[in-house]
Amino acid sequence: MTPTYEELARPLHLVSPKRWYYGAVRRVMKLASPLSRGLSIGFQHGFDSGVMLEHVYQNIPTGTGPLGKLIDRIYLNAPGWTGIRARGGLVKDALRAALREQAPAAGGTLRLLDVACGGGRYDLEVLEEFQASRPDVTVQATLRDYAQVNVDSAQALGQQLGVRGVTYQRADAFSDADSQRATEGGLMDIAVVSGLHEILADDELIHQHFRQLSGVLKLGGTLIYTLQPTHPQVEFTARTLPSNTGDMWVMRLRSAELIEGWASEGGFTTRAKWMEPQGIFGVVLARKAA
Repeated sequence: MTPTYEELARPLHLVSPKRWYYGAVRRVMKLASPLSRGLSIGFQHGFDSGVMLEHVYQNIPTGTGPLGKLIDRIYLNAPGWTGIRARGGLVKDALRAALREQAPAAGGTLRLLDVACGGGRYDLEVLEEFQASRPDVTVQATLRDYAQVNVDSAQALGQQLGVRGVTYQRADAFSDADSQRATEGGLMDIAVVSGLHEILADDELIHQHFRQLSGVLKLGGTLIYTLQPTHPQVEFTARTLPSNTGDMWVMRLRSAELIEGWASEGGFTTRAKWMEPQGIFGVVLARKAA
């Protein structure tokens, strides 16, 4: 049986064999971190950070010598990271669908907001495709993240890809003031929140966030959000890996039914839902209906 969030957040007893085991594993990983790019990022920025996700999306083993690259390849092949890459592909598919649906038929302006973009790769690669195929549509995209290192990374990638009309901002995804600032030029056609809710434990914060996201979207606008109902390494993660806050990365798993219910209370109707092959992560495309 998968331990609950409360069980995982509670320190193990001093004489618990599990405590000794996971402590030893963490020390070995820490010692190996100078060799592996992934482990190094994890202990510096957090294993749930946007910097880590960019490394996972690129999926290029990087390290010191053949051993370091081997360690990094093993690390990148972990089930969670395989699922993250599959989720990224699903987010891109959902964003392509949203852009096709929301784009004006005969030119015009399309507004998009990602409230926690990380390195922005899925947004920017899809926007590059869209701008090439629909040059008649002006895209006004705002990519935001809480960490300046992620904002800078997204901006560098956007410049590399030649994506036009993108504003990069450091902002709090849950701030009412920041949400209002995003809509100064008008309500959004599309909003994206990928990989954010899954790393936060506060149910009420996530519940209320759907109402906040509804406030930035026009009626009929599209919301893309992600799910994480399960994870095969939830205890390993909670006992060995630090998060971006410096605390241990304890995941609160939430069912698709619970999250879709919160989205419905926020005024959204589900249009489509996809799960990646392992069933760890899902992506939902929803429409603001009220």
